[in-house]
Amino acid sequence: MLNDIFEFDDLLLRALFILPAIVAGYLATTTSRTPQGAVGWIVLILAYPFVGVPAYALLGWANYAKFAERRRASDARLGEVDATPRDAPVPADRLDVFSRLSGNKIDAGCDMKLMVDGEATFDVIEAVIREAEHYVLVQFYTFADDEIGRRIQAACIERAKAGVQVFFLHDEMPLLGLPRHFMAELRSAGIQTARPKGPTRALGPFQLNYRNHRKLVVADGTTALTGGLNCSKTYIGKSNYGPWRDTFARVDGPVVDQLERSFASDWAWATGHDIRPILRPAPRAGDMRAVAVPIAPTDTLNTGNLYFIALAQQARERLWIATPYFVPDSQVMAALQLAALRGVDLRLLVPDRPDHRLPWWAAFSYFDELRAAGGEIYRYTPAFMHSKVALVDDDLSSVGSVNLDIRSGLLNFELTVIVESTEAAVEVEAMFLKDFENSYRLETSLSDQPAWRRILARIARLAAPQL
Repeated sequence: MLNDIFEFDDLLLRALFILPAIVAGYLATTTSRTPQGAVGWIVLILAYPFVGVPAYALLGWANYAKFAERRRASDARLGEVDATPRDAPVPADRLDVFSRLSGNKIDAGCDMKLMVDGEATFDVIEAVIREAEHYVLVQFYTFADDEIGRRIQAACIERAKAGVQVFFLHDEMPLLGLPRHFMAELRSAGIQTARPKGPTRALGPFQLNYRNHRKLVVADGTTALTGGLNCSKTYIGKSNYGPWRDTFARVDGPVVDQLERSFASDWAWATGHDIRPILRPAPRAGDMRAVAVPIAPTDTLNTGNLYFIALAQQARERLWIATPYFVPDSQVMAALQLAALRGVDLRLLVPDRPDHRLPWWAAFSYFDELRAAGGEIYRYTPAFMHSKVALVDDDLSSVGSVNLDIRSGLLNFELTVIVESTEAAVEVEAMFLKDFENSYRLETSLSDQPAWRRILARIARLAAPQL
């Protein structure tokens, strides 16, 4: 009798979810960014509708088409769409493909300096803000109400009270971000604040996809700071993971104008206001050539994936990449494998300790494919490794916020700067070599890993399109 009741309840539950499952499955086919993502959702929805339907409604569905259309229209008003150079490609120019991909021109007269220590990085950020005389642009994904966040807040407030225009852009989740008093202190000092908007979705701004992960500070149009660090004490070692290993870069010269336009585009989308009239052109600052590459889920091309494919294509002798998450798109993986098969010294630096376990597990299912082609995996052991840096041969360096995963490639707003300079490459190489010394080379295939890791890696990979 009890078995009959349970079977009836199960059938009733499934029946109640049949129509929602059909609707959710159809929406997954029409709104997912990739076929793999659509298949993943459809399998979950049809196999376990009472789990898959609510999960898709809360985490998967988004009115992406309208979001992309409106964001492109907003960018077009600022001249950020269809700006790709129309002249013929220049195959001999190492930066040309990145220029055409981003729509930004290649700027000469630039300079870049690495910042690899959290304390030193925030010292520079604070100093650059306090030296500003005209305006400051501040953009972070995570901004904490802690000793680091309050330091940067105090610097911004001091400048605002001195008459400097300060713009503060922060993609926080409601109820989970900065407290009201923190934001109120910024606004009462005259600082303009905003939060980026995402597509229409069930959870509104609570959803994890289509968030703005760009990290950028610009002062007076002369100096820009960008990279992987968020603004919190985590990056000075005050966390359960120890001192997070991350990288920022100080960039000077005309490429700063490109970074400012990225901020202006995000600000216009968030507020409807155009801040370009107050921006000042950046003076020459060195002899490096550079181009900024903003990456957005609303791009006509899959800029994030093509960025990594272009890195692999340009590499002749070596390609070293630091990334906290390794869940690559299949085309990116193929490009990396081909680079290794061409004899390129391909090294991937990843964390040995996870901050998010699903992508960390999934990465194990990809390592063997890269190693089989001749690539090497280095696992950083002292703490969590959060750098997003690439080194190509002896002349191209990239520092930014973009991870080597599907999420950065298709679902997040990211930003990186690529510099052509042997001087900068030497600095980046020295940083990598020190990190390799604090890492071990992975020699164990997935089949020889513990059973729990083999199982979790394969299960996590099934969710790769959502990771």
